[in-house]
Amino acid sequence: MRRFPLYLMIKLVFMFVMLPAPALAERQVKVAYDPHLPPLHAEGGDGPYGFVIDIFSEVAERKGWDAHYVPMTQRQAIEAIDQGKVDIFLSLPFKESYANRLEFTDSILGTSIGLIVATNNEEIQGLPDLANKVTALQADTLEYEFLRNIRGIRYHVTSHQEAGIELLQNDRAEAFIGSVLTANYLLEQKGLSHKYRVAGNYLLPLDYTIAVQKENYPLLMDINDGLRELKSDGTYSTLYRHWFNGEQLVTERLWLAIQIIGVLLLIALILFFLGIRWNRQLQKEVAKKTVVLHELNRTLEKQIEETRNSNEFQRQILNSSPRGIATVNREGIITSFNPKAAAIVGTTRETVGLHFGKVSLLKKLLIGKVQTVFTEKQRFLGEETKWERADGRTIYLRYYVYPVFDVEGNVTGTIVTFEDISEERQLRMQIFEQEKSRALIRVVAGIAHEVRNPLTSIKTFVELIPKKLGNERFQKEISTYVPQEIERVSTLIEGLIDYAKPKQPSREMIDLAELARECMLLFDRTVTNRGFTMDGAIEGPFLVKADPNQLKQVVMNLMINSLDAMEEKNEEGLRLSIRVYQLKQEYILEVKDEGVGMTEVEQKQALEPFFTTKAKGTGLGLAIANQYVQENGGRLVIRTTARIGTTISLYFPMIREGTTDETNSHN
Repeated sequence: MRRFPLYLMIKLVFMFVMLPAPALAERQVKVAYDPHLPPLHAEGGDGPYGFVIDIFSEVAERKGWDAHYVPMTQRQAIEAIDQGKVDIFLSLPFKESYANRLEFTDSILGTSIGLIVATNNEEIQGLPDLANKVTALQADTLEYEFLRNIRGIRYHVTSHQEAGIELLQNDRAEAFIGSVLTANYLLEQKGLSHKYRVAGNYLLPLDYTIAVQKENYPLLMDINDGLRELKSDGTYSTLYRHWFNGEQLVTERLWLAIQIIGVLLLIALILFFLGIRWNRQLQKEVAKKTVVLHELNRTLEKQIEETRNSNEFQRQILNSSPRGIATVNREGIITSFNPKAAAIVGTTRETVGLHFGKVSLLKKLLIGKVQTVFTEKQRFLGEETKWERADGRTIYLRYYVYPVFDVEGNVTGTIVTFEDISEERQLRMQIFEQEKSRALIRVVAGIAHEVRNPLTSIKTFVELIPKKLGNERFQKEISTYVPQEIERVSTLIEGLIDYAKPKQPSREMIDLAELARECMLLFDRTVTNRGFTMDGAIEGPFLVKADPNQLKQVVMNLMINSLDAMEEKNEEGLRLSIRVYQLKQEYILEVKDEGVGMTEVEQKQALEPFFTTKAKGTGLGLAIANQYVQENGGRLVIRTTARIGTTISLYFPMIREGTTDETNSHN
């Protein structure tokens, strides 16, 4: 009975001070709610239930609305309100980022954001102890906005609070940050309240409101009016005690006290004592929050100092680098350009903020590559180019182009580094000339050695002609050996001509697999007669553009060398293997034997003219083979081990449809 006069007076005050909000044009309202936020609202067998569900159902009944509840995530609900698919979203804390999209009612429930850990976890007593710890929390929440910029914390972000508690329960997270009210309720329902505790102080206050579409003031005023009625007539307190075991929030008592002070001066003394009590509790909370904020402030100051030192250190590295370094964002704007880059380019103007196309060197290095870096994350490493600076100086450069990634692995920019290698190139040319001179000396010595032997034989026979011209045996020998020696000299000279001035290759589309099969067929009987076996892994087609005669000569020469190497090993059952396969963007023809192999010194000299390990070899076979392969746009690679065997691989670029010979040739 004592509640009735108080209720009547509050109603009278509201009649005078509160403007009635217009009712909804339609009787049905669509209400979105998070089904994973007990005890505010959750999904049950009979539909939604919870404290806020009961509160809004009371408001809807008094307003004559037909409330239709729709379970949604927070993000889905906000989008649905924007699009007019739902009218209301229950239990959304106020955030500045949502203020331009939504309108918020008065607070329907106040609680706190807390740090929940296992009871036996003594390592975590507060936020500073979360460094390198896995912490579960819900995305798009106040706690997420508050903590995401604090470095050192490893986050496990979930779509709702219940999932975060499950991660903590299953030991997939060492701590949970979220609503203390929801966490306590879930742990109590699971019978785990004794196993978990709130670490340290509460982090932030958390006020739940009801959200409606931006500028939908009639609906907003109707809901606020209904909430005030519930709080005035005691319905709110009854529902609160039902759901939270009779506990009264200090903020709710303060709100009721402020209303009573405004309309009832007769109970000023009671409100005074309530104010004192609230003030004491507030002082305790302020003291707790002050400690937490001081600790956070110290942490942030330390992070700011570390960031400042790190940025300064990075700037010093960039300024001291002997290479030119520039970065470009996705829009092609230069975001950094170190002093060495400016010195190489020969400019004194400010380049940061310009499009890279306005800096001639960057334009040359990046055109045709930037888009590939962003779309395919491709890198261009160690490429060389020649560039003529504005002052007429020609500079040889080595440069690298590669992507910049963010923490999520997305490409956010491009780095290009370059260095002046003009002196290095000049030194390389000098060394090359020296090597060429040494090679020429070896070639001349080889020619002299190879020509001297047959000439000596011919000379010997010529000197014996006057003495043995009538000797039948001598006549037979001179007619046999002299032509052989002349043919040997002729073959040697032809090989030298092919090496020194090779014929222009006649390139056409050929199948490496078919060429390998033809060579195997030619050598099948020879391999068997020598007591060896031959196998092949050849499928195809593997189309390349090359001179078929030159390439066939190369493969046959390699097979002959392999057979000679296995014969020199003098063992039975040795195998010659031919493979043709694809590796990335190249086709590979591989000849592998189990012969004597080569030493490291022999491998280094294998491609030089006149170097041979055969008793009757000329030393031109591999040199000419290597030259033929290069002329046809390929490369020859030798892998060998002494007494084990040798593998020689011929690499040719894939021919894409629509490409030309020039696009596939090597510079």
